[in-house]
Amino acid sequence: MKKITCLWKASLFGLAIVQPTQAADSNRELSLIFQALVKIENPEVQANLIRGTLAGLSGQRDLVAPRSWDTLRNKLSQSQNPEVVKLAGQLSQLFGDLSVSEDALKLVLNEDVNLDDRKEALAGLVTMRFKELPPKLKLLLDTGLKVDAIRAYSFFNYSEASKELISKYENFDTVAKRATIDTLASKQLYAKALLNALRTGKIAKAEVPNYTARNLRKILGSSFDKVYGKIVEMGELSKIDQNPIKARPDGFTDARRIEVGVLPGLKFNTSRIEAKAGEKIIFVFPNDDSSGMVHNLAIITPGSSQIVMDAAVAMGAAGLKKNFIPEIPELLASTPQVAKGMKYTLYFAVPDEPGDYHFICTYPGHGLVMQGIFAVQ
Repeated sequence: MKKITCLWKASLFGLAIVQPTQAADSNRELSLIFQALVKIENPEVQANLIRGTLAGLSGQRDLVAPRSWDTLRNKLSQSQNPEVVKLAGQLSQLFGDLSVSEDALKLVLNEDVNLDDRKEALAGLVTMRFKELPPKLKLLLDTGLKVDAIRAYSFFNYSEASKELISKYENFDTVAKRATIDTLASKQLYAKALLNALRTGKIAKAEVPNYTARNLRKILGSSFDKVYGKIVEMGELSKIDQNPIKARPDGFTDARRIEVGVLPGLKFNTSRIEAKAGEKIIFVFPNDDSSGMVHNLAIITPGSSQIVMDAAVAMGAAGLKKNFIPEIPELLASTPQVAKGMKYTLYFAVPDEPGDYHFICTYPGHGLVMQGIFAVQ
């Protein structure tokens, strides 16, 4: 019982249950978890245990169900708790039950179904790499599942993906455009189409963030440089009492300068910044926080504070090397984490779409209070 309890805790926290080189051990561990589930009658405990198991199996493919799964599946499918039934269906998907996947696809395409349920079903289909999904994604590009569908393309080698995304690109909002660029930069097949879109002007070079440009250079080599040109680092670190010494990037000669400082108690010295759609801004971010803590200034899309904060936390220890700046579409631009006595000058092209964007510190925990409105009119 003690071993089962440990496995139960591991699954709750989403620890990796399956490793490619430990298939036999993994199957044995799953069997123990399933045997425990058969004996559990509390639906809340069942749901938590299945949810944790799904997290542990995330990203795994071609999974073989333990023999105990058939007995457990029959029990869970008869549960009076809808959450347990739904989670059991997701496990069935991972074990290759095509009928469940086909039902999930119908749910995803049904606009009368709750959006969150459709998103969850889509995520399950992506996790199991359901082969019937890619041709259906174009049907979602004008719905509330738009960004999820764009990201889903990156998990498949689908020959029509680039054409479908680029044809819609002009009408996408800021988040969808960034997701499209990230997806097109995820595979060589897609990256070649993105390069051609840059060459023909269907996608503006300024809309490709530096981290994506660097990845495209790795994928495409010199052919990318010929089209994109030099990757300009859009910022400069210096001491607080010094001015930037590098030449301003093209288009920023007459840009407006905005200074945003730090106050004690995890606060920016302003809670609101106003800008015009499409204008160029030079953000100067000095860190003179007397506490000595590091901070950054990130510009993010409307309503995405929690998404960005969660993504920064999810970076874990690796986040220190990457300044806790997650590479996600919701984060439009950012300074690095700036130490006390230093400042960073960030060159930023304001999105063309009006709205209440935000600025935030992405260091884990800081963004809960250290954020403000970036109002684009």
